Amino acid sequence: MHSVPRRSTVIPENTEINTAMANPHPNTSGIEATKWKSGQSGNPGGRRKRVLSDRYQALMESPVPKEIAIAMKLPSGSLWADAIAAVSARTALKGNETGIMQRKEIREAIEGKAVARVEVFSDETIDINVTFEDTSKLLHKHTPVIDVESTAPRSTDDVTEELPDDEAENK
Repeated sequence: MHSVPRRSTVIPENTEINTAMANPHPNTSGIEATKWKSGQSGNPGGRRKRVLSDRYQALMESPVPKEIAIAMKLPSGSLWADAIAAVSARTALKGNETGIMQRKEIREAIEGKAVARVEVFSDETIDINVTFEDTSKLLHKHTPVIDVESTAPRSTDDVTEELPDDEAENK
């Protein structure tokens, strides 16, 4: 299929354009009643996008029934979130695959997903640029930050270093 490039024309704002309309005398009398007023939202109520998530959150923040709390040996006034966290922790103690998956789920909920490791093999020379993220923003405000001055060369030209060959490592 052959595509034809589209052309766009820029017309200055104060240029008068005369174009023929399909209906040169349209009936616009009913439009004023439904037309949006200046500053009025087209959807003032908004569309709920998290209906199920909002219900889960409300349930997790509500108290678990007393009989369930007693059966699970939870303190009085525990929330559904407490009950689920307790079940998740107990499941994580199992030595089977379910326990392993639950431990991973708990760790990711607390620490975030693990960083993926990438290995690159090539017979050609490869330039690799590494950028370190500023993690000081992630630290808790009460965690002391130790500032250490770098002894590395200032110029990036002086930093290039050859990596050892695989053959040299194996000897």
